[in-house]
Amino acid sequence: MLSKLKTQFSPIIDTPTYRLVRIVVALAYTALLTLVLIQSSARPVIGPVAPPDFNLAWEIFLTCGHLIGFSLLVLLVWSALVTVIPNNRALIAAVIFACSLGLITEFLQTLVPDRSGSFFDLACDWSMAFLVAYLIHRQTQNNT
Repeated sequence: MLSKLKTQFSPIIDTPTYRLVRIVVALAYTALLTLVLIQSSARPVIGPVAPPDFNLAWEIFLTCGHLIGFSLLVLLVWSALVTVIPNNRALIAAVIFACSLGLITEFLQTLVPDRSGSFFDLACDWSMAFLVAYLIHRQTQNNT
């Protein structure tokens, strides 16, 4: 099914404009994710204000945000890179990029007055990066 769609749309997928769009989307998403991850909890630029006390629902919401955020990051970065480098290299680069961004943003959170870094968040970020990479690898190997 996917190979049939790829064959039908290959003239569109191989255009320089399509490649540029993928790269711009990946860069814009990376900037947005970085902003969300390092912004103040008390005065966020994007999203709701964090509750002052521990709130389990809020923690679950934040964890889901990390899981979804880094899943999309790997997918979008891989999607952009695969237009210019081979699939396996693009996938490795996407994982390294996502893991590096997770580490950097957790460190930068320690510099924000009302934030702190979290090894749990970093583990979520890295786990999702590797899981999504595995799923992409498995899917692309099945379609070749």
